Amino acid sequence: MSHFEALLLFAALVSPALACLLREETGARIRFALWSFAGFTGFAVAVGWLMFALGA
Repeated sequence: MSHFEALLLFAALVSPALACLLREETGARIRFALWSFAGFTGFAVAVGWLMFALGA
């Protein structure tokens, strides 16, 4: 499993769990899960590119 696949798996498992814990309504849970999934993956990809650009 590559790092990116592990990242997607992590985001796919953690986002719904956080949504269930932090939101009451179903619609709010779905929106939060989608936003947190996008946030996890977007932030990790951005940090990866930053590390690549800085030569770390």
